[in-house]
Amino acid sequence: MHFIGIFSNHSEYEMIKQNLAKTVNKKDLKLIHITSKNIENMRNIVFETIVLCNQENIHERQKEILNKLCNHSTFIIVNADIFCNTKIIFNKKTNCISYGLNQKSTLTISSIQEDKAILSIQRNIKNLQNHTIEMGEIEIDLKQYKVNNIENILAFFTVYLIYS
Repeated sequence: MHFIGIFSNHSEYEMIKQNLAKTVNKKDLKLIHITSKNIENMRNIVFETIVLCNQENIHERQKEILNKLCNHSTFIIVNADIFCNTKIIFNKKTNCISYGLNQKSTLTISSIQEDKAILSIQRNIKNLQNHTIEMGEIEIDLKQYKVNNIENILAFFTVYLIYS
């Protein structure tokens, strides 16, 4: 069983969940929505992947729990546009993959039109099977996905690349 914790608001979580359900052919993915309200209940779960989409107003105790979750995960997928000033603690075995609209993110959008976007992978990343996903560009048909925010499509595609 692959536990994926998604720290986000409800609409971001639902968008990622729905798109993963229709694109990733794995029955053993268990997505768990993490919020500032339920993070205390998550402190003993070992997530394989943590996706940090949205930085809600969380206090120090919740930040400690979030750091503990990240420290024990294999992958951390982080929105670099939002979490740029947050210190995230992870171990040396953790793969941290950033996404966002800034130039330094591992995954970003290099071009966008009304119905398509070009996803740019700016650094090689390892997937779950330890295969290398090389730098390059992927054209995305935005009509195919339920998109409420372009950064959410980046979060979804990062998870997709790791688990597909």
